[in-house]
Amino acid sequence: MCVEKTAWEQVVDFHGHTCPEISLGYRVAQIAMRELGISPAPNSELLVTAYTHSCALDAFQVLNRATYGRGTLLVNEKKQHVYHFQYTGTSEGVQISLRSEILDHLVGVHDYENRREQQNKYLETIQFFLKIEEALFCIIEKI
Repeated sequence: MCVEKTAWEQVVDFHGHTCPEISLGYRVAQIAMRELGISPAPNSELLVTAYTHSCALDAFQVLNRATYGRGTLLVNEKKQHVYHFQYTGTSEGVQISLRSEILDHLVGVHDYENRREQQNKYLETIQFFLKIEEALFCIIEKI
């Protein structure tokens, strides 16, 4: 019997492990798709511009089908967790900016020497990112 993987499982498989940054990308990717709706045309592609390199980008590759190879995932490094999503052939898009209070939860999350403590902190942070109220998680702007 074949069991289809959830979107979360697909993202984790693609990335190779579970980490807090993946949960950020997962949440942002889902918000973007909800805000943009379905593709306006069959041949339209979603373009994603990220303003930082992070593990979050792997979630965009899986959930939003935006990839480096096809040129639909671009990084303009400014060390900001700001992401712009827009379908080709349209002038409208959405920009999602993570709140600084959210990013404070990443400080020191990788600094544990004890593997079990680090995994516990990872899980705690991931659950926090996935469950926090959206208004406290990010700012959504229609562009």
